[in-house]
Amino acid sequence: MAQLRIPLDAARFAKGLPWKEYVAQMGDTRARTEDNYAKSALTEDERKFFGGITQVRHVLMLAENWCGDVHRNSPLIAHICAAMPGAELRVFFRDQNPDLRDTFLNNGYQSIPVVVFFDQEWNEIGRWLERAHAATAKVAGIRARTLDVAPKDQQDAAMAEYRKLVQAEYDVPGGPLWRAAANEVRLLLETRLGLKK
Repeated sequence: MAQLRIPLDAARFAKGLPWKEYVAQMGDTRARTEDNYAKSALTEDERKFFGGITQVRHVLMLAENWCGDVHRNSPLIAHICAAMPGAELRVFFRDQNPDLRDTFLNNGYQSIPVVVFFDQEWNEIGRWLERAHAATAKVAGIRARTLDVAPKDQQDAAMAEYRKLVQAEYDVPGGPLWRAAANEVRLLLETRLGLKK
């Protein structure tokens, strides 16, 4: 089976926003992302592991400013990319790049963030989507108690409560949901790069 052609090369990659520029343009959602960036710093073990990854050269992230998963998880990805020597992260707006969006669907869905790791020759090493599996389970439970049971006229209040409760799960001391995401990225890279012993 032929590999799917990824519509990305050095020239296009250069048009993506570096992490700091992406955060700078966020407007009213910037503070949430900056707060999560401060809270999601890598552990010493994570820094050591990602600091030893030299095969990743380019990291593509698809994002949108309005997405809660982007606010919560893109900061961790930024930390991971900063720890990998020689890795460069560029952020692209999903809705402005339909060809990239459609290349990296999540079981047919347009999930974000989408994070794709490439080597020097633009070969895909692997991809990580949306949020850690542990976070997906937490989010589903919170959604069932808030948004899914709220009457139509109370959806705005339910959404506010949902967002507050999801963020509270990320804010648990030690950041277990961020640790779970970092571990998933670690396992992905270990497996794809043949580092697993």
